[in-house]
Amino acid sequence: MIFAIVGTQRFRFDRMFILLDEAIEAGIIQEEVVAQSGYTSYEPRHFRTIPFLSQEEMNAYIERSRCVITHAGIGSITNCLERGKPVVVIPRRKDKGEHVDDHQLEIAKVFQERGYVAAAESQTELEKLIPAIEKMEFQPYVRQPSNLISSIKNYVNSL
Repeated sequence: MIFAIVGTQRFRFDRMFILLDEAIEAGIIQEEVVAQSGYTSYEPRHFRTIPFLSQEEMNAYIERSRCVITHAGIGSITNCLERGKPVVVIPRRKDKGEHVDDHQLEIAKVFQERGYVAAAESQTELEKLIPAIEKMEFQPYVRQPSNLISSIKNYVNSL
């Protein structure tokens, strides 16, 4: 199974679902696809969508999946990586009305440059990645500890 994630912000991401439908129609994806659809209004012809999931339900779908195709939300990406899943990132784009700016392009670029994920922007790129994703070698992801809590504690202790 392939699990797809678009997140929970109030932005549609029809382009990602169209790419998935086209990959299924072309025979590139020949397995079940389930997608968390959020506010996306596109009605897929070849896979099932669920608008919103609890964190536990989301994690269960990620665990059962062969790979995950996700928008470039940091939480979505890191959640999949922490579960050891191969991840294909399709970033939302401002020029397509999918977000307010292009920060998702930047996020996808950083995660790809560090060797954690593969990124796709087109049907051609997605069709190359899907069959090869399990053979690709990715860097192991280790969550970096946040300095925020210790900074807050140090500040409070200094008062």
